[in-house]
Amino acid sequence: MSLPENKLSTRPIYGAFLVPDKAEPLVDFEWGGVDLLDTSQGLQVYIWKCYYKDNWICIENDVVQYQLLNVENVKSLSLSFDFNMHPTIAYTTENVDKQISTFLYWYDTAQAAQITTEYGTEYITPQVSLDDHRLHQSANADIIFAYIKNSNLYYRQQRDRFLIERLLAENLGEHAELIQIGMSTKNRFQFVYS
Repeated sequence: MSLPENKLSTRPIYGAFLVPDKAEPLVDFEWGGVDLLDTSQGLQVYIWKCYYKDNWICIENDVVQYQLLNVENVKSLSLSFDFNMHPTIAYTTENVDKQISTFLYWYDTAQAAQITTEYGTEYITPQVSLDDHRLHQSANADIIFAYIKNSNLYYRQQRDRFLIERLLAENLGEHAELIQIGMSTKNRFQFVYS
């Protein structure tokens, strides 16, 4: 689907997210299939939960649970799946100097492997979400990786292997935070920031 002309709409059309609202930084929800690498029933079978416990980033649905990444000092996370049910997780960690760094754990088709890319300390409150979970949109759908950097809202997309940065909104303020992204009940992909 991608974002038309790589821009936000000129008139906001608000709707509820299709998953629970993000209420805390270390818990996130996303629609997904039956299991990892299993899209036999589509991508709207379970609402998966991502959370942090005992230095593990974990995901689960009503049937299965996985410990995906062993990482210390995680401060926030966000979950998505691609159309093959590979997990994508944006997360931040805090180092000994209290600096927050952003990372993206994703499936790189060029390497045919899950990899982790570090983006550094300028990337604030990263969020990920698949922009359309409907199977008939699989050729056009993308995982959107969005974040605040230098008070601006940017995004990258899976089809570009997250290499191209696109500006969405400028001058959001020194303390701007991206709270949640994803498809809404109005069939619009929305960004909530404060």
